Amino acid sequence: MKRKISTHDLKVGMFVAELDKRWEDAPFEPPFQLQGFKVHTSDEVKRVQNECEYVYIDPTLGLASTRYLEDEQNLTTFVQKFEQLVHKSPPSTYRDQSTMQEETPKARQVIDDTWQVYERVIGDIRSGKTVDTQGVQRVVGFLVDSIVRNQTAVGWLVRLKQQSDSAYDQSISVCVMALTFGRYLGLPKDELNILGSAALLQDIGKIHLPTSLLEKVEPLTAEEMKLIRRHVDMSVVMLRKQSELSPKVIDIVYAHHERFDGAGYPRGLEKKQIGILSTIAGLVDSYEAMLADRPYREARTSFQALMEIYEQRDRAFSNAMVEQFIQCVGIFPVGSFVQLTSGEIGIVVYRDRIQQLKPKIMILVDKDGERITEPETINLATQNVPHGTVPKLVNKVVDPRAHDLDPNEFFV
Repeated sequence: MKRKISTHDLKVGMFVAELDKRWEDAPFEPPFQLQGFKVHTSDEVKRVQNECEYVYIDPTLGLASTRYLEDEQNLTTFVQKFEQLVHKSPPSTYRDQSTMQEETPKARQVIDDTWQVYERVIGDIRSGKTVDTQGVQRVVGFLVDSIVRNQTAVGWLVRLKQQSDSAYDQSISVCVMALTFGRYLGLPKDELNILGSAALLQDIGKIHLPTSLLEKVEPLTAEEMKLIRRHVDMSVVMLRKQSELSPKVIDIVYAHHERFDGAGYPRGLEKKQIGILSTIAGLVDSYEAMLADRPYREARTSFQALMEIYEQRDRAFSNAMVEQFIQCVGIFPVGSFVQLTSGEIGIVVYRDRIQQLKPKIMILVDKDGERITEPETINLATQNVPHGTVPKLVNKVVDPRAHDLDPNEFFV
């Protein structure tokens, strides 16, 4: 997939797929205009910088960038589509039974229990012991109960709980997001339990892969990619040894890297050959991977991740499933840091299911960039707009680290 970057961020090893002008208007020899080129030297970097302000790179053919520019055309299309989606009635039959504040203490205990069980599972696998599948099913059941009561609290706690950027640490986030999406779709609790167990265990095969391979910065070779993809088979082999684990869980694990257009692995399944629960697991896995820091790139915002998933509709995942996922996550999830059109920066503390483009924001930084000692909260959907002024709207999602803001400080 092509991503837009400033040429100031262009580096040796990146693959330039498109310029900010026609190829024939730039002094690059054929056949670059047909297939692009990989940057091999610093002189080539300077040459591109002299000709272009921005280019499109393909991270699948070369190094990724740590910063990307928003493609205005794609952004406009995405927002317009989202505005249409939010007015559709959600399919879920679930309704919150408790507030976020009420659920938080219970959710915190559930998350702590889940981490302990998951760490024990990892330890058992590494030492060759039988996996405590009963413990897995027990904590997944507790997660399901918490998310059914309130879908927000446990998800935000998981974001705060993450300890590192290890590939293994994403499993709990994937599990919680899969359950949240499943709840949104109205799946019955027995299916949520199966989905959650699979999402928690689906990448355990990576334990047997070299850490150097998982943390490699440079593009993977064909042999390295083949080895990475073996983690699915490794996971399935390990899980089949667990007699108390439902075969449905293993089926989901086996298919979570399959894709709608048949380009996935390990079996190249497509469309209806991939079950709904496997599709959910795969979609959520892709989304959560984008939100995590990697050795070769910084984490993307939820908005950027949703845009990328939207661009993959009817390729990686069906259009219908992508649209449902966008509705579930929301363009500005609780905990997102955003900049308003006024220049102020704040954190989303509540989002309305109908007016999702107008969430409730706690203002943390004023328009001059100064930290506010006593933050105030503004509801963009019901704000008072003095005569002669314009209402405040969200301008963009921002990285809190760039403004010295710590998410833990503002939770609930």
